[in-house]
Amino acid sequence: MKTNSLFNPSAQFLLPIPFQIKKKKVEYPRVVSLWLSPLGNGELSFKPGQFLMVYVFGVGEVALSIAEKDETEESYVLTIRSVGTVTRALEHCKQGDIVGIRGPFGKGWPLEEAVSKDILLVAGGIGLPPLWSTLPFIFKDRSNYGEVFLLYGARSPHDILYKESWESLSKQKELVLKISVELATSRNWNGSIGNVISLVDSLRFNPQSVVAFVCGPEPMMRFCAYALLKRGVAKESIYFSMERNMRCAIGSCGHCQFGPLFLCKNGPVFSYKTIEPFLNIPEI
Repeated sequence: MKTNSLFNPSAQFLLPIPFQIKKKKVEYPRVVSLWLSPLGNGELSFKPGQFLMVYVFGVGEVALSIAEKDETEESYVLTIRSVGTVTRALEHCKQGDIVGIRGPFGKGWPLEEAVSKDILLVAGGIGLPPLWSTLPFIFKDRSNYGEVFLLYGARSPHDILYKESWESLSKQKELVLKISVELATSRNWNGSIGNVISLVDSLRFNPQSVVAFVCGPEPMMRFCAYALLKRGVAKESIYFSMERNMRCAIGSCGHCQFGPLFLCKNGPVFSYKTIEPFLNIPEI
């Protein structure tokens, strides 16, 4: 399929392209997944961890990570938590509605750094979609990597994303999958209880040969880094996907400035070594 030139940042990167909502799924209250298809010809070429600017006409624009490309539906899947005006509008969009898309933008997960090494994916809550997008790329070139671990922490069994996919994913022999929830009873959950950091602590891996990709609330990511550092993982081998209020997505407006960095242009994925000096600075 021909790549749409309008997705080229050197072209009209500020002009939203119309996409239609082909399918909508409520993951759990206030969190929905949308399947978006371009109205015209073209394919959205992206790297796992990159993000799109999604424009709700008459309301505003918001940055959202790409969760996956659904080849069956010929759509791109975005998962949204309703926390503001634009995301609330997206939550209430209907199948057939049109939104504007710019992007993809930013630097994604450095899978090339993980070649011949183990990959540790650690997701907390709504931080799962940016890591979910790595799985097809990893499985496509599975022989390039050592062991692959996916650790996911959710608040409760009701807050687990993509529930219909976990059973098939758990049957993947080449993936070590662990899920933990913080709040559960024996009636609704028979798995691990606790935060996702406890899963990191219980895992066996060679710290000298692992690359960790982490996404979730910033405190969770910081404590995950502490746990990994304690295990002997190098700062250069730990990567975070950061979130801030992105507007222009090209590093011009300054809304997502983080110290000397712009999350939209220099990130949103950074090595822990790069961003550690700025993580504990108030109001940065």
